[in-house]
Amino acid sequence: MNLNLNFSKRTKILACVAAVLAVICAAQFFMGLKSPQKTFKAKGEPDYISVENSGNAIVLQRNGSDWFCGAQKLDKAKMDSLVKSISVVKTLNMASRSESAATLERYGLDQAILIEAKLGGKTFQKISVGKESVSGSQAYVQINGKKEIYLAQGNLRRDWTFSLDDLKEKEPEEPKADESAQSDGAAEPKEEKEI
Repeated sequence: MNLNLNFSKRTKILACVAAVLAVICAAQFFMGLKSPQKTFKAKGEPDYISVENSGNAIVLQRNGSDWFCGAQKLDKAKMDSLVKSISVVKTLNMASRSESAATLERYGLDQAILIEAKLGGKTFQKISVGKESVSGSQAYVQINGKKEIYLAQGNLRRDWTFSLDDLKEKEPEEPKADESAQSDGAAEPKEEKEI
């Protein structure tokens, strides 16, 4: 009888341990379902973007559907791409929560590209872009002045390193004088007149 009592205590202890392990496994499973990926999506589209890189600053402003830097009209497709990249920033994971000088240097944020976008004079999105990842297809970022450092999808460092010449609207190429003369001559043979 004493042996049966010990057996049931052991069974109860094992059942309790199994229940605790099941709860721990379930908690880890559901925590694992929570994705480390995060999307920072701004509402609307900015009408002003300032970009500071290595001490050089460029200010881009929208007027209607066109973008300008001063009086220089900018390429619409390039600006649409830049606006999209600042309006929706997808991150793969958080790299750090530290703002120590060593951490900022490690992720290249001590020499960050500073991007500030505004809409109607109010800050729309603010991003500090650090160095590229080892693969070169991502970059480290801080968003909206927060201390968290994320690894963002896409190489924002490459995308936001440009000169004004890179963004200028290209003039449509006109046919060369030789080509236009040849095509005119082929279409209508000219008559020679004597004077």
